[in-house]
Amino acid sequence: MTGSAQRPRAIVAHGIWGRGGAEAAAMWIIAALVEDFEVTVHTRGGFDLAALNALAGTRIAPGAVTLRMAGVEDRLPIGALAAGRFLRSLQGAGADYDLCVSASGILPWGRPALHFLSSIDCDPRLAAGRGHKGRRSPRARLSDLVQRAAAGIPPAEGGGLFVANSEWLAGVCAPVCSGPVEVIHPAVVAPPPGAPWDRRDDTVLVFGRIAPEKRVETCIRIVERARASGFGGGLVIAGPEGTADYAARIRAQAQGRDWITVLPARTGADRDALLGRVRYGLNACETEAFGISTAEMTAAGAVVLVPQGTGQGEIVPDPFQHYRSEEEAAAKLVALGRDGALQRRLHAEALARRDRFGPDRFVGHVRRVAERALSLTRPGGPD
Repeated sequence: MTGSAQRPRAIVAHGIWGRGGAEAAAMWIIAALVEDFEVTVHTRGGFDLAALNALAGTRIAPGAVTLRMAGVEDRLPIGALAAGRFLRSLQGAGADYDLCVSASGILPWGRPALHFLSSIDCDPRLAAGRGHKGRRSPRARLSDLVQRAAAGIPPAEGGGLFVANSEWLAGVCAPVCSGPVEVIHPAVVAPPPGAPWDRRDDTVLVFGRIAPEKRVETCIRIVERARASGFGGGLVIAGPEGTADYAARIRAQAQGRDWITVLPARTGADRDALLGRVRYGLNACETEAFGISTAEMTAAGAVVLVPQGTGQGEIVPDPFQHYRSEEEAAAKLVALGRDGALQRRLHAEALARRDRFGPDRFVGHVRRVAERALSLTRPGGPD
């Protein structure tokens, strides 16, 4: 890649490694980079290679990456301060590497870098505006201020290349990026196609991280409204806890409704079995940039309903599967339950698209964009 036997060095930054779609996408970024670079992961915590491989379906070997801890957690236990100090650390951390990579957001490297954008949280201005409809709690606003102060104001981004995970997010992020935004849809390891339609449960699945922005309580209301109008299916909610208090509220709502089942996160064969036995999926996040869980449900053959005007429309393009209100979503569930021909048509269309977001496609695109980003740091700039 560089014309010498020694491979270039890349540093990949991601603050806290949770167990959601952003982390699954970040693991596939690393899987692509290790093909051509010596890769170091720079983080505040949560990087468990075995667990993250299981989450994403990657097979990154333990010796393929080096872990570099930011070293701020013990001295600064307050989350916002620790996050801000992590951002401040990036300019120093990246100085010894040929390529700096932001795994999920626009990070202040102070030099040209490769920035992968996976949500509106990629920039505080977007998160505070569109992401929360312009409303932030006093606690959230204080946290933002503390983080910015700890990071240094203004942080030096340094430019580079910007890659969004959907056309929708590219359009949203363009005003806050210092260069053009291109699109590479994330890698999705397609689960098996599941059981034949006639042998599936008449169940609605809400799949993925249980967090406020996912609006799981809205999904409960939608299914409850549909059931009141004759829909016969129940609801399964399965995923890791995004925030403990929100997950507790969802479990409390489920306790009073015997048609709701709440399950912990599913990976591997357990995930495949769950995805392959349900007929319907439901997502209510109004700012979903792509939707790994929606892509997984679709690849398994489920008919997934999603809010209109999000990145999920690039996964499920049929207008019938887009809704503008809780009432419309409930009405569509009722219509699906009564129309076997509609069910089978949408099921067949889902299976026909199951390999669209294959990992090989993603890895190839990332390797090529990383080579272009590397050229920005070479003497003389791009080739």
